[in-house]
Amino acid sequence: MTKQSKSTSLTDGVVEPAHFVPLGVIRAEYGGSLEAYIRRHAVGDVVITMAVDMAVAGQNRQKFFVAVAVTTHFDEAESLSDEVERMAPKNHMPLFAWVPAHLYGSDDFGIFIDDAPIGENLKNGLVAEIIDSAAIEAAVMAVGKSLP
Repeated sequence: MTKQSKSTSLTDGVVEPAHFVPLGVIRAEYGGSLEAYIRRHAVGDVVITMAVDMAVAGQNRQKFFVAVAVTTHFDEAESLSDEVERMAPKNHMPLFAWVPAHLYGSDDFGIFIDDAPIGENLKNGLVAEIIDSAAIEAAVMAVGKSLP
């Protein structure tokens, strides 16, 4: 199941909402390829989500709602981050990261992760899980090449 938010499409300049897609859908229906999802739906802005319930060293079990936005039409991702906070399941700490694919190949390109009151290793590991499992690097390179 995908949720959509305001954004635009990769094709024909048509306004399309950003797609919110669980990581499990990318894995099961698109072979773990965000690029396949982007091509199939002709969308330029996708937020991949993952709810996690895990034991954290030295603490009780913790619940996180991790989201990685890969966008081609956003100059900033505050609206997407806000939406992730709103849609986080009860008792899950939201963790948001943004990959502005339209900046790929420029000095401004990077992965931007919101501050969270958890350790850097845990934060980076949760984001990396989505990046690796959805082959985000390959998608960004492919999408970045197709942009004007």
